[in-house]
Amino acid sequence: MADWSFLEHLLEEGQEYSTGIGRVWLTVLFLFRMLVLGTAAESAWDDEQADFVCNTKQPGCTAVCYDKAFPISHFRYFVLQIIFVSTPTIFFFGYVAVRARKSKEGDHETKCYKGLSEAPKLKGKLLCAYAFSILLKVLLEAGFIVGLWFLYNGFLIAAKFECTRTPCPHTVDCFVSRPTEKSIFTIYTQVIAAISLILNLVELFYLLQRALRHHLEKRYRLAQTECIIGKQQFAQCFLFVSFLQCPNIIPIGYLI
Repeated sequence: MADWSFLEHLLEEGQEYSTGIGRVWLTVLFLFRMLVLGTAAESAWDDEQADFVCNTKQPGCTAVCYDKAFPISHFRYFVLQIIFVSTPTIFFFGYVAVRARKSKEGDHETKCYKGLSEAPKLKGKLLCAYAFSILLKVLLEAGFIVGLWFLYNGFLIAAKFECTRTPCPHTVDCFVSRPTEKSIFTIYTQVIAAISLILNLVELFYLLQRALRHHLEKRYRLAQTECIIGKQQFAQCFLFVSFLQCPNIIPIGYLI
């Protein structure tokens, strides 16, 4: 079984800096991708090269046919997919930790510890960095799904593979071990990857909506402030003009 403890520890440490949708994405990553890949899917590809049999005894023919049939092992491809998709999130958590440490450099040790334990608000540069990490995950996830499709002409693994490579003397038939089981796991991993991609897109649109709403609220508060200031200035000008016209009616205290 693959050891995912290091990656799991890094991602768990940064859950407090994620949105609710981001926490759902992390749960999907841990339970439905890492756990399944490490416990069940790995055993399906243990014997993939040993049980790849071709109907020829020509030396080297089976090896070159296997290389053509599987340019990269499906299992290793899934591992790379998880690592690359998780990398933007890990970098974001590292960026948050560096910012939190720098903002508390001059404080007392206990205050610094409390400051690091509090989750920062997603706004400003932190929000931009988080949105950029999600955008990278979307691109990487979509790239791996499309890459697997074009690499193997789909997600189904055929039971028989015809090979005409040198040094094979003629077209030989090669047979893959447990093709149905491997096809099921391949479809499962890519369906979960598609769900993760949808979660990332939903979170990205949520952050864009949140940033837009924050910007509109800020402009509204600024407009309100300018309106209040304008009304006060207008009232003062009105009183001043009225005082000039009728100095005995308006007390001079109203102009201060």
